[in-house]
Amino acid sequence: MTSFQDKFTQHKKPFYKKPPVDIYRKINTACLITIASVCLVSALMYTKSFLIPLVISVFVYTMMTPLIRYLRYKTRLPYWIAVLIAALIVMVPLVLAVIFITNSISNFVQGYDIYRGRLVESFNRFADWIRSYKIPIPQEILELKNLKAMLTGPSSMNFFKGVGANAFKVISYFSMVVIFVFFMLLGSGRTKITNPIIKEIQNKISAYLYIHIIMSVFTGVCIGIVYFSVGLELALMFAVLTVLLNFIPNIGSILAVILPLPIALMQFGPSASFWIVLIVPSVLQFAIGSLLEPKLLGGGMDLHPVTIIASLVFWSLVWGVPGAFLAVPITAAIRIILSKLEPTRSFAEILSGRLPR
Repeated sequence: MTSFQDKFTQHKKPFYKKPPVDIYRKINTACLITIASVCLVSALMYTKSFLIPLVISVFVYTMMTPLIRYLRYKTRLPYWIAVLIAALIVMVPLVLAVIFITNSISNFVQGYDIYRGRLVESFNRFADWIRSYKIPIPQEILELKNLKAMLTGPSSMNFFKGVGANAFKVISYFSMVVIFVFFMLLGSGRTKITNPIIKEIQNKISAYLYIHIIMSVFTGVCIGIVYFSVGLELALMFAVLTVLLNFIPNIGSILAVILPLPIALMQFGPSASFWIVLIVPSVLQFAIGSLLEPKLLGGGMDLHPVTIIASLVFWSLVWGVPGAFLAVPITAAIRIILSKLEPTRSFAEILSGRLPR
């Protein structure tokens, strides 16, 4: 017979309930995912000097591949001639844009003293206009002491040093892109893409890039006509910058409108020409970027606007300005890959703005 104490211990309940094993597995999985994400982001940041030109060259190659197929299908040209024509069509505008931007930056740096004097003079006129209407603004602001110190102090020199360093970085990146694209094209004739996921990524990304390039060039031409019609200085440079900045989603179009305003204020003051430089490009950017281009793209990228903004912030933090340019194509490629895998399909639906069932 069992004693009374043994019966008591048999019916005694534990003070806590042991959690199921699944909770431990979920915690371990979450911790592993967090550690892997941190390591991946660190690797992306550490190897960006190599990965940025590599990713750009992949997208350039993605643009050239359907063009090569089209040329061979329509004209029956040999492969190397079709590659040469496609390279000229895609790479020559990029080379000209890089040369033009670097020359424009160097010309602006050389004439910085002239533009600085004009800017201070324009702000003085604007301050006199405010005083004439007796607008209650502190006198310290109207005297522009902080602005004059910023334009003449060491911060301006640091700015130009940064511009020079970034210009050199762009040239080095572009040289690496040319080398990568050359070797990709050299090996593309020997292998054919049969994977349906890679084909879908290639088709959607190339369609997005072509439509976006056409719309950006159209926007730059329209805005360039506006700048030339009012006689804005550096009008051609700002038109080319409009084309380039439109590749940065949402924020790029705002920057393209804001950048010419100091030059317009220096040149025209608060006159009708200044307001034309401000208002007409803003209207064109909204009409083309928010109304016309989405209709042409349709649901090609299948990315929610919040996803686009989040990807823009993430890739800008990881890779800086090049990451802002590459944010949408990279995120679209990631979404396509996630949508083809059963365990990650729900994440692809979230990126598209649809809640998983």
